[in-house]
Parts: sequence; C-alpha cells; structure tokens
Amino acid sequence: MAKKLNKKEENGVTGSMITIMIFSISLVLLLTLPNIYLDNKIYKESREIAHYQKIVDTLQEEQSIIKHKLEDIQYRGTRR
Repeated sequence: MAKKLNKKEENGVTGSMITIMIFSISLVLLLTLPNIYLDNKIYKESREIAHYQKIVDTLQEEQSIIKHKLEDIQYRGTRR
C-alpha cells in the first residue's frame, strides 16, 4: 500500500493572503493619493488664476474707457 502523505490543504483565506492584500492596497494608495491631491490643488489654483484674470481683464477694459473719457474731456477743453 502506498503511504498517504498528510498534507494540510488550506481552504479559504490565509493570514499571508490577508497580509499581501493589505500590502497591495497600501501600495496602491501610497502611489495614487499624492497624485489625486496634486491634481485637486492644481485645479483649485487654476480656478483662482482664472478668477483673477477675469478681474484684470475687467479693470483693463475700465481703464481704457476712462482714458477715452479723459481724452474726450481734454479735447473739449482745448477747443474752447
């Protein structure tokens, strides 16, 4: 008769499998979270820059209108 080897077959989740899963999840989070943070930071900064650029454009337009009004007033003053 052949001897049967007493092998212990593990069914289900083992401790080493849990350790590998936790390590894998930690590695994925470690690699992706900084990228997500930086993307959000860049997005917020670009929105703020766009807001200030809109203000600058408005002020430049207002400045040109005021310059035209001033030139008009000066022109009227020299005609009299």
